[in-house]
Amino acid sequence: MDTEKNTEKLTGLGTNQEKTLEKQEIASKNNKSSQTKSFMQDSFKKIGYALLFLLIGALITVLVLYLPTQTGLKAAQAEVDRLQPIETEYLTLVEEHEIVRARSSVYKTLSDTSMLHVALVNNDPNRIDQYIRYVEEDLKNLTVPNFPDLPSSLTSQFAKVTTSAASNHPKAIEELQDFQNDLLLVTDNLE
Repeated sequence: MDTEKNTEKLTGLGTNQEKTLEKQEIASKNNKSSQTKSFMQDSFKKIGYALLFLLIGALITVLVLYLPTQTGLKAAQAEVDRLQPIETEYLTLVEEHEIVRARSSVYKTLSDTSMLHVALVNNDPNRIDQYIRYVEEDLKNLTVPNFPDLPSSLTSQFAKVTTSAASNHPKAIEELQDFQNDLLLVTDNLE
C-alpha cells in the first residue's frame, strides 16, 4: 500500500506538475495575446497621436498663412472696388480736359485771326506779320483729340492767307474769313 500511495503521490505530483505546466502554457499564451493586444493598442495610440498632430499642424498652417492672406486679398479687393469709380471719373476728366484745352487753343487762334483781320483792314504791315506769326505758332501747338488731321489742314488753309496777305489784302481778308469760319466749325464740333 505504501507503494500505491507513493505511486499515487507521484502520479498526483505528476498531475500537479502537468497542471502547473498547462497553467504556465495558458499563461504564456494569454501573455502573448495580451502582448499582441498591447502592441496593437500602442500602435493605434501612436497612429492616433500622429493624426492629431498632423491635424493640429494643418490648422496652424491655415491660421498662420491662409487667413492673413485672405484678409489681405479682401482688403486689396475693397481698395480696387473703391478706386475703380475714381479711375473712371479720372479718365472722363482727362478727356474733358483735352477737349477744353483744344477749345482754348482754337479760341486763341480765333482771337489772333481777328487781330490779323483788323491789321489787314488797316493795312499795317508790321502787325500783319506779327499776327501771321502768332497764328502759325497757334496752329503748331493745336492738338484736337477727335480730329488728328485738323491742324495740318488748317495750316495749309492758312498758308493761302499768308500768300495773299503779302500782295492782295482783299483776297487775304476773304481767305481769312473762310479760315475763321472753319475755326468756328471746329469749336462747334468740340462741344
